[in-house]
Amino acid sequence: MYKLDILDKKILYELDINSRQLLTQLAKKLGKNRNTIEYRIERLQEKGIIKKFVTLLDAGKLGLMVWNVYIEFQNLTPKIEKEIIEYLKDNKKVWWVALPSGKWNLIYSIFVKNIKEFYSTVNDFNSKFGHYILNQSLAAHVEVEILSRGFFLKKPAIGVTWYKTFESIKIDKTDKNILKELSTNARISSIELAKKLDITPRIVSYRIKELIKKKIITRFRLQLDVSKLGYGFYKVIVHLKNRSPKNDIKLMQYCKQLGNIFHYEKKIGPWMLELEMNVKSYEKINELMKIMKEKFPEYIKSYEIMLITSEPKGELDLTQQL
Repeated sequence: MYKLDILDKKILYELDINSRQLLTQLAKKLGKNRNTIEYRIERLQEKGIIKKFVTLLDAGKLGLMVWNVYIEFQNLTPKIEKEIIEYLKDNKKVWWVALPSGKWNLIYSIFVKNIKEFYSTVNDFNSKFGHYILNQSLAAHVEVEILSRGFFLKKPAIGVTWYKTFESIKIDKTDKNILKELSTNARISSIELAKKLDITPRIVSYRIKELIKKKIITRFRLQLDVSKLGYGFYKVIVHLKNRSPKNDIKLMQYCKQLGNIFHYEKKIGPWMLELEMNVKSYEKINELMKIMKEKFPEYIKSYEIMLITSEPKGELDLTQQL
C-alpha cells in the first residue's frame, strides 16, 4: 500500500475535480512550483495510483440510454465465465463489466439509442448464456450525480449532474475525434491534439469550450487504482420508501458531506438508488450504511452491499455508439 503525503492528497483532490487544469494553475493553488507538481503527478502515475486522466461524456446529451443488467449465475464453470466476459468485452454496446461479491455475480452496462436496441442486446446475451442465468434484474439510469473524492482532504464532495436531460445534440466528425482522444487522455494539450487531428489549436480550444458549454463534456477526472491506497470499490443498492424530491435532496447532500461517495445514481427498476464509493473495508462500509439508514429511517428501507472485485471492461469512448 502506497502512503500519500499531504501534497499527494492535495494533487489527487484537485485533479479529481478537474484533471485537465494546467500545471501552472495547479501549482499556484497549492503554493508549489510547477516542476514539483509535475514530478509528483508522474510519480503517482508510475506507482499505478493514477491510471488515466479521463473525460466523462453525458450519454443523455448524445441521445443514448443507459441500462444496467445484474445477473446471478448457476452451474457456472471458470471456462464459461471467461467466455461470458470475452463476449461482453467484444460487444460495442457494452461499456462496463464488473464482477461483484454478494448475490449478484456479474453486472454489465449498456449504451443504446432506444428500448428496441436494449431488448435486442439483452436478448442476444440471454439466448447464448441463458442456461447459466438463475436470476436477472434490469435497471435504467435516470440521473447521476458525479461526486469528487473529497476524502483525500476530508472535505465534502463537489458534484456535477450527469444524464440530467435526454436529447440528441448533433456533433460533427471533428467533435467526435476530439472527444475520442479526450476520453482516456484528458490532459492532452490543445497543440498535441491539433497535430493529431490536423486542425489548429485555436479550433481545438474553441470546440472543447463549446462541448463543455453544451454539457456534453461533464467532467475531467481521474481514473484511480484505489486498492493501492488501501481502499475498495463498493456499490450499494438502496431500496427506498416515501420517495420525494425533498428526501432525495437531503440524502444527496448527506452523501456529499461524507466525501467518499463518487456516484449517486438514480435508477428506475427493482430499486431506485445506487451508491458507488471508496471505503477501506467491508466493516467500515457496513457501519457507514447502518448510520445512513438510522439518519434517514423514513427514506431508506434496506440496502445491499457489493464489493466490486474486478472490472474486466470500462469503456469511456461513447462516440463509437454514434
